[in-house]
Amino acid sequence: MDNRNSGLLLLCRVQTLFCALPLAHVLETMRLLPIDPLPGTPAFLPGIALIRGLPTPVIDMASLLDVDGGSATRLVLLKVDARQVALMVDEVAGIRAIADHALQDLPPLFDDSGAAFVSAIGNLDASLLVVLQGTRLVPHELWTQLDAARSSA
Repeated sequence: MDNRNSGLLLLCRVQTLFCALPLAHVLETMRLLPIDPLPGTPAFLPGIALIRGLPTPVIDMASLLDVDGGSATRLVLLKVDARQVALMVDEVAGIRAIADHALQDLPPLFDDSGAAFVSAIGNLDASLLVVLQGTRLVPHELWTQLDAARSSA
């Protein structure tokens, strides 16, 4: 794989889906922390967690991706402008480099069926929407290739 024009991505699993988050927005990953519910918010926003002393909105990626209840065990802390947002994921699979041309060919996190979620996120936080729109879904075949390349290195 040609890494000269590669972007580093954090790969996370949500149920059977793998998501590639731009590493430039990732602050850290951590175990799942207690989440205080926020009444009246969309289902993908179960509440806030206290992370490094800051109340941080938590987004349930399984709900956002409309997949049956995941078994979230990890949080991915993202930098969104001067704020932070945490994503609940089932597993953090690691950091991978994916060539720019290959990254452009990956499907976006949201397809046409996710229009309601995109609208809801945009109304709540336009900057977060920009970060999530840079996130890609990684097809199983590509995940297998990336994992095999890492194992043989």
